[in-house]
Amino acid sequence: MRNSFIKKDTDLCFIIFCIGVFLLPSAFLISSILFLITILGNFFKEKNNFFDDKWNISFVIGSLLMLLSASIQTLNYENIFDYDFDISLTWIGLANWIPFFWCFWSFKSFLNSPEKRKIISLIFISGSVPVIVSGLGQVFFNWNGPLKTFYDLIIWYQRPSDEVTGLTGLFNNANYAGSWLNIIWPFSLAFFINKRENFLEKTSIYLFIFGISLSTIMTNSRAAWVGIFLGSSFMYGNKSFKIIRNLLILITLIIGCTIYPILGNFIQDFLREIIPKSIWVEFSDFQYTRIEIWQSGIEHALNHPFFGTGASSFPEMFRAQTGLWKGHAHNLPLELIISYGIPAGLFIMLPICFILYRSINNIFFSKLKFKNSIHDRAWITSLILLLISQMVDVQYFDGRISIILWILLSGTRNMIYEQKDSFENYSASS
Repeated sequence: MRNSFIKKDTDLCFIIFCIGVFLLPSAFLISSILFLITILGNFFKEKNNFFDDKWNISFVIGSLLMLLSASIQTLNYENIFDYDFDISLTWIGLANWIPFFWCFWSFKSFLNSPEKRKIISLIFISGSVPVIVSGLGQVFFNWNGPLKTFYDLIIWYQRPSDEVTGLTGLFNNANYAGSWLNIIWPFSLAFFINKRENFLEKTSIYLFIFGISLSTIMTNSRAAWVGIFLGSSFMYGNKSFKIIRNLLILITLIIGCTIYPILGNFIQDFLREIIPKSIWVEFSDFQYTRIEIWQSGIEHALNHPFFGTGASSFPEMFRAQTGLWKGHAHNLPLELIISYGIPAGLFIMLPICFILYRSINNIFFSKLKFKNSIHDRAWITSLILLLISQMVDVQYFDGRISIILWILLSGTRNMIYEQKDSFENYSASS
């Protein structure tokens, strides 16, 4: 009787999870409630011991260290800071991490086969239609917001675009929109590579590819532009590297000639006439370089290596040091270490790095051909692009980005075990 209930419950939870994924970019609060329901449903499932998964042990230790850091900062914050700082932010910042460790474990049952991950990939793409439509409408038809409905449960920001601020769509920042578009780009390419002869399917795929490409360009996000090239390279393999390398060289030369009169003022003026200012200004208007921001963050982290100085402490520290405001350290591991210390950062980041290393090795360099490998390749590529973007910027603190990161990590964790079983079966049959 109980086993029958569990099976029905699991099927229902998977459907709810799929709906949550579909609504994630466009109705975040509703999506979060649906994810919470699936998490609670999995909690009561049989044979689901949290500590049976070795990855969770590291995350639990990291969580305890973060709680210890927050406690020590609270007791000693008056001696840490030379400026005003709201110490409650360090406790609020825990919500960006600790709940997602539970998601990592709970979501794995919805991503434990190539078929399920393929379904979720398709839902990611389908759910992103509002991102593309709202973004292009913002740029070409001046759809400005914020747009609100369902008693403000759904909010699309739709900021006015100008020469500097690019496409944001329903996100509140162009970099966040660019990050999301990078995430779904490999999934779109996977379905494009495996496209069928059905006219409707082919047309839909071509429209998605075009829409994502155009929207990414219109974000004016340098990281998003690089991401779309990298994503294509990872998906198409060695054959694409020469083409993309040559394109990057050509684009670099064109942008260089637009910013500086390398080939003379006439060429520079001509290029500035035909290339929108919103694109080339992204490479010429630097208030403070990433390296200088990272250097400042590293120095701050080394001054408080064990317990950090609290979430959201970097902006205040940087403003006190330079007179400028930066919302974060533009590097997620560095931001985590600044907030809660090196030990907590290592226990959280090292498992993520190891999961990524194992999955890349298995998917891109394995001699075995796995079922639906093109979609798992897209899954890993999406995770790679998202993690790379967090090395130069931090979109993670948008709840939609953080949830999709832990969904990708949870699915990747499953791939490692599936591929391990495949290797063992292959070795046994050889």
